Amino acid sequence: MLSKGKFAQLTRAHFCPKDFGDVQWVQLPVHSPGGHPNLEQAMKKTDNPLDLFDFTCERLQATVADRLPDGVDPAAFCAETAYCICLAVTAQGESWETAFHKYVDTEVLERAGRDAESERRELDLLRIELAQARGPVLDVGAGWGRVAALYAQAELPVYYVETSVLGTRLMQRTGLKRIVAAQGEALPFLSGVFHTILIGWVLHHDAGDGNASRLLREAARVTAPGGLLLSVEPLDERFDRTKWTTLITQAGFSVCRIGAFYEYPRAKGSISSHALLVGTYLG
Repeated sequence: MLSKGKFAQLTRAHFCPKDFGDVQWVQLPVHSPGGHPNLEQAMKKTDNPLDLFDFTCERLQATVADRLPDGVDPAAFCAETAYCICLAVTAQGESWETAFHKYVDTEVLERAGRDAESERRELDLLRIELAQARGPVLDVGAGWGRVAALYAQAELPVYYVETSVLGTRLMQRTGLKRIVAAQGEALPFLSGVFHTILIGWVLHHDAGDGNASRLLREAARVTAPGGLLLSVEPLDERFDRTKWTTLITQAGFSVCRIGAFYEYPRAKGSISSHALLVGTYLG
């Protein structure tokens, strides 16, 4: 296990955040409440991301806990969905009420069972890969620390990189360490210091505007020669296997294997899949 001092040496400016006192809070948009009690309560909490998250979790528990398919953990569903709702408010400018209702409609709830099974399969595969991986690990787009339990099981030291204030605060609240508030396209680390990189559910969002390419180039820069890349993405006609592997290889990684762990039908007879790519940095 690396000491805190050793981890500090990995960064460009000996940057090892402790309390995020210097994080700039997102200025949230103000929407007319229209007299709706849920919305009025939510608006009172938008100056504190954790308060807004906790309030949204409570409303989800009261609204959908008894409507979820069998096999779906209500607490896990509400936490993950609350995270998405809060990001829609803070990052995309949606009103809380609009975002809330978008995530609790019948179609979303019907997909909850599918999503839960996909995540179970994904984490099983990542557990196997991480058991053989070397640290230190860099988790780019760590969210709320979704994979933290797997790193702990594998006894891997890890840095969590996340752009959202809510994500960094949630990870702090659960006791995670070495949380870095940074953009994946500008990682504050020295070159060649990480032996494993995980980029989960990130690249498909930015594939069309060059951000995914920049992020992967930065990931390659901080990866040691021969280092392991684990990339998880949903594949469809917009972001397919060819586009995915092209981004990976152009950044300097080789693709060792790709495995689809969940597939489901979409409109007009097309098939979408969730897949794990395992690669190596050529150096």
